Amino acid sequence: MYPNLTVKHVEEPTTLREFIKGFGEDYLYAYDMRAIGVLVNNRRLWPSAKLKPGDRVVIFPIIKGG
Repeated sequence: MYPNLTVKHVEEPTTLREFIKGFGEDYLYAYDMRAIGVLVNNRRLWPSAKLKPGDRVVIFPIIKGG
């Protein structure tokens, strides 16, 4: 799954993993398989990182070749 570039702002306190899961199981699977990248306030964070209201989350596809 390769989603388009997505920029969202956190509305309620949550973990990064739960925030991604809110987009659907496909996003969570792609995140676990490292098919998408996620930046929070322009930084990579652990899935257990706690997000605060107002944090900016960018989800982007990782294109691999070989």
